[in-house]
Amino acid sequence: MFVETLVVTDFATNCYILSAEPPGQSEDVQPSTLIDPGGEADLIMARLRHLGLHPSTIVNTHGHADHIGANAALKKAFPELTIAIGRGDARLLGSPLKNMAIFFGRWTKSPPADRLLGEGELLEAAGVGLRVRELPGHTRGHICLLAEDAAPQIVFCGDTVFAGGIGRTDLPGGSQKELLKGIARVILSLPPETILYPGHGPATTVGSELAHNPWLQELRCEHPLQGERSD
Repeated sequence: MFVETLVVTDFATNCYILSAEPPGQSEDVQPSTLIDPGGEADLIMARLRHLGLHPSTIVNTHGHADHIGANAALKKAFPELTIAIGRGDARLLGSPLKNMAIFFGRWTKSPPADRLLGEGELLEAAGVGLRVRELPGHTRGHICLLAEDAAPQIVFCGDTVFAGGIGRTDLPGGSQKELLKGIARVILSLPPETILYPGHGPATTVGSELAHNPWLQELRCEHPLQGERSD
């Protein structure tokens, strides 16, 4: 599996380009998935052309403007592109008020979703299976995407957990209690070597965050590292 990170806009959002095989493995243009194309559509499309990849799917982990900003331009350039998002955040796509764009002096709108995702669904995207896990707390309809067949497993976790932090919960639909509960249920139940690709900042692992993330220390006794005592 191939994953590349593009950091876009002044929000420094991680846009992930995902394909089943590394570019150049086929003479044909390979399909790809874009996770959270937050803006700078021209940059994203230029990189796709350079890699010889054709986008078939956009998946938004949630509906905030800094994660959906390039949806409209990409859909215009590739009309057959499928836009997918968690069912609970679909209403944010077309509303600059609900997706928070207006509070940053912007007018971000996305086309409506072609597919609404829910807990446990398997999204087959560009030859990669992504298991949908609902993880509210940053937004009501936030989802994470688990590439469970990768070795080690990979989670595209949006704005739920970062290297050394967690997503903010002071925006509409936010709840710190729900976010921490979801992180324990969805993220910390995975093997420590699981790679986490967050919405902002560097990649990390489940084990690293369980050991060092100050927000998760209260959860550590419930999810000890392998070989570590919980008493």
